[in-house]
Amino acid sequence: MRNRGISGFGIIVLMIILIVLGYAGYQVLRLYLTYGSVTEKVEQAIRVGPTMSDQEVINQLLRDAKENNVQLDPDSIFVDRSVDDSLRIYVAYDDSSDIFGALTIRRHFVVDKIKAIKKM
Repeated sequence: MRNRGISGFGIIVLMIILIVLGYAGYQVLRLYLTYGSVTEKVEQAIRVGPTMSDQEVINQLLRDAKENNVQLDPDSIFVDRSVDDSLRIYVAYDDSSDIFGALTIRRHFVVDKIKAIKKM
């Protein structure tokens, strides 16, 4: 008996399975890539935050999130200057990913950064 390998139909089925798995993996990975981008924007905001008002920090984060297609609620962004010589920015948001309309993955993300402010 000779083994001829995988048939043309088998290759097509295998390619379809790999494409579907790749797409589903991308949709899940996209959530975490977006989270990393939002975290980076919060870190940038906390670096320049001492020179800005609270509302300016919130507006900057909202603009940056909109560029990344993330819907942030201004009420979910908290800028805290209550502790002397420190700045804290807290951002909470929900993100979801839809896989072929059959499965929706929802995650709640929180970014909480604190930075000491050096006084001159």
